[in-house]
Amino acid sequence: MKRRLLFIISLVILNAVLFAQSVATQQPVPAKDSIARQILPAKRDPARPPKKDTARVLARPDSLVAQNLTDSTAAKTPVDYSTSAYHRVLKENPGFNFFGKAVIRTITERRIAGKEGLFYLFSGLFILLALVKAAFGKYFQNLFAVFFRASMKQKQIREQLLQTPLASLLLNLLFVAVGGLYAAFIIHNRGGSHGISFWLLYGYCAAGLALVYLGKFFVLKVLGWTLRMTASTDTYIFIVFLCNKILGIFLLPVLMAAAFGDAGTVTVAMTVSYVLVIGIFLYRYISAYGYINREVRTSRFHFFLYLCAFEVAPLLLIYKVLLKFV
Repeated sequence: MKRRLLFIISLVILNAVLFAQSVATQQPVPAKDSIARQILPAKRDPARPPKKDTARVLARPDSLVAQNLTDSTAAKTPVDYSTSAYHRVLKENPGFNFFGKAVIRTITERRIAGKEGLFYLFSGLFILLALVKAAFGKYFQNLFAVFFRASMKQKQIREQLLQTPLASLLLNLLFVAVGGLYAAFIIHNRGGSHGISFWLLYGYCAAGLALVYLGKFFVLKVLGWTLRMTASTDTYIFIVFLCNKILGIFLLPVLMAAAFGDAGTVTVAMTVSYVLVIGIFLYRYISAYGYINREVRTSRFHFFLYLCAFEVAPLLLIYKVLLKFV
């Protein structure tokens, strides 16, 4: 019994010893670190000199770069192109003088006239005239028919014109704008502006012309109502403003030529404008005198006094005031 027990115990101990040895044999042996192996100083032969580390050696300059540097610093011999085909083609070119003597040109600075404002003003005036012509074509046609006496039905056409007050008002505004511009041109060209701005002078001239004809309209209305001659004064007012409308239409292209033309064009345009103004004023006075003489018996002397008092004197007074105070 004791022998069996000792035998079993010895087998167990032997088995444990064998198992421990098998586990120990299965574990891998740790290899040496490669990095540590590289760090360790290698054994060198004392007879051989130590090698330099290529990573620590400075980079050498490229041979091509060194060659270019030496080529650029070396003295270059100039190349003669006078015998080349390229030089011959440039020399024989008839269109360009490549090898001729240079020409010196004196260039003067271009001065801008600054007439953009006049351009826009004339554009607006022409647009206004075009709108009246497009919207009131019959009125426009009757206006010229009455002025040139192209029809025998003068009274009927006159009544048709009086029934279109909007077109009449627009053309009266056109006359004031064109007449003020014409007066400003005359004063400015004669040196009577005394350094004042042209646009301020134009405003004064247009306002003065509007005041003259507004005053004339109200004075004639009051005289006709006071003297019980309303029909005669209305006819005279119609003739006056009819001639003003025609004058404004005719003066517009003439003034545009005077504003944007050269010295010769300005002289011709202003001469034509003088002829137009004098001719239309004479036509107005003759037509008014003929009608008034049929309605009211009056002498030529009294009509001349009226012209001097109500037509000529206000215009001369406004011109004198503008020359003195503007």
